[in-house]
Amino acid sequence: MKKIKIAIVAAVLITACTFAFIFFKKITEGHPFIYPIENSILKPVDHIYEVAIIGAGAGGIMALQRAILNNDEVLLFAGNQKDISNSRGTFVREVDNIPGLSKYKRVNINLRNEILKDIASDQNFSKNLNFFKRSVVNIKQENNKIFILEDNKGNVYQARYVILATGMMDEQPVINGKIDTIFPYANNETIAYCLRCDGHRALGKETVVIGSDDSAANVAIILQQRYKLPKITILTHGKKPTWDQSLQKKLSLYRIEFVEDTITNILGDESSGKLEGFMFSDSAKLSAEFGFVSMGIRPNNQLAKTLGAKLDPRGLVIADQNSETTVQNFFVIGDLQADAMKQIYTAWNHAVKAADIINKRIRETGEGGK
Repeated sequence: MKKIKIAIVAAVLITACTFAFIFFKKITEGHPFIYPIENSILKPVDHIYEVAIIGAGAGGIMALQRAILNNDEVLLFAGNQKDISNSRGTFVREVDNIPGLSKYKRVNINLRNEILKDIASDQNFSKNLNFFKRSVVNIKQENNKIFILEDNKGNVYQARYVILATGMMDEQPVINGKIDTIFPYANNETIAYCLRCDGHRALGKETVVIGSDDSAANVAIILQQRYKLPKITILTHGKKPTWDQSLQKKLSLYRIEFVEDTITNILGDESSGKLEGFMFSDSAKLSAEFGFVSMGIRPNNQLAKTLGAKLDPRGLVIADQNSETTVQNFFVIGDLQADAMKQIYTAWNHAVKAADIINKRIRETGEGGK
């Protein structure tokens, strides 16, 4: 009897462990914080890193790879969950318009984990990687030379060069006092934010564009010109449209209508992200299979502002051809850079230029720490 009880207990434990493993694998697949290579030991506070990279999206991870292969020591701040959620990459998950990336289900996360794994397994270059799942909450530059960075746990670091890759977030429609009503559909990409990335997904579908300015009008016009949609409507969400007469003439030409009533609900299946339409304050309904949000952007520029880097009117950070800002040795790449396309290949170009010019300065000045 005792042996039977032991066998039953063992079977239960094995079954529980199996289910726990399957559950853990499921919830952590592609998760931004699952790859366990974060440094557990901080280097002395007087240690000066050659390059600090803030942000680990497509631009930040390319800057990391290029700097590591340049044999420069890198301090990478991947940010916490709040930082990740405040990035456009949260919603632009699958990328079809760049060769080789369509295989990924979560492009930014999958690429980052893949590159981190490759670097960590490379005995020649892994020594250059210092990786933390933390945010940088404060930054300053001493004597126009060394940057002092403080993370969200109160730790302080020094670096000679800084690459900022914190991106931007799209403004979200507030529906019944909340911004998360739209998230199940955005996460499943039946509501999108990037015309160049996801415009093709609208083909053959009744589509809406949420917004009230020139940008929203232009998105609707381009979609109709390219894809000859069965129906396209602009939802201004309770705002008066601000686009000019020339755009209004184009909207009329393409029979693009607009609805000014406030959105009160999104119709569809949240679990699958299937979009079916919208409900308005006057109880009217509009059918829709696909949607775009075009309400403006919210740049993650706090650290750039702290350093006094010059911004454009939208809050994006101004940089030169090498991605260097108006603050010496402080670089900005990706979506946060002004006057640049918000595309992964653009962020990669920024990243390589920044990492290479930094390496050139390190070599020419002999200031490397190794």
